[in-house]
Amino acid sequence: MSVTNALKSKAQPKVALIVGASGLVGQHLLSQLLASKNYSQVIALVRKPLDVNHNKLIQKQVDFNNLAHNLTQLTKPNNGQEKLDLNEDYLPKIDHVFCTLGSTIKKAGSKSAFKQVDYLYPLLIAKHFYQENASLFCVVTAMAANESSAIFYNQVKGQLESAICDIGYQHLGIFRPSMLSGQRNEYRLGEQFGTLVMNALAFMIPKKYRVIKANKVANAMLAYAEHPPLGITITQSDQLQNH
Repeated sequence: MSVTNALKSKAQPKVALIVGASGLVGQHLLSQLLASKNYSQVIALVRKPLDVNHNKLIQKQVDFNNLAHNLTQLTKPNNGQEKLDLNEDYLPKIDHVFCTLGSTIKKAGSKSAFKQVDYLYPLLIAKHFYQENASLFCVVTAMAANESSAIFYNQVKGQLESAICDIGYQHLGIFRPSMLSGQRNEYRLGEQFGTLVMNALAFMIPKKYRVIKANKVANAMLAYAEHPPLGITITQSDQLQNH
């Protein structure tokens, strides 16, 4: 490919896919993806329809309990048609994938259910779209993600990072926020209390451990996707604060 063609290809609007668009970070990221000139279409995989209307947005309702099958059905060859009709069941070619899925053990109901949401679903999505030639995958994990951690939450996040790093994406962005703040669609008492305490003590807490606004994480993910370096990039919470 010539330099001219390479630059032309790079400048062409891409198709983004987001999963977790109803969550704290996902809501902000969805709005930014829709506003970005870098994306001609934004596909949202959702459990139930979002109350969002935009000419670039295509919502695909999926059964996450049967995610692998649903993904296969959505990406079945569509007779060579590259452009997606709004009434078409198939997905277009996905360039960039953004995963902001996340739960808690309390909300999920058990450790195994939590691991299904925070490990299995993101990993299935990452593997599937890598096989479909997506070049970039962005995922939100946790500040203390470590597969050897004694804390189950951090252990699962670390296991996810390790598994996704083994897939082979050309561009892999891992984002490790501290405690998130923002307006959720659900109430998390522990998170609300922790946010209040950490905000009150912010002057004495190192930047890496301070509460971080969800929109900053979304800002960082979009900025990364605009100019992604090759290989694996891990962005820590203190770096996220700069966005």
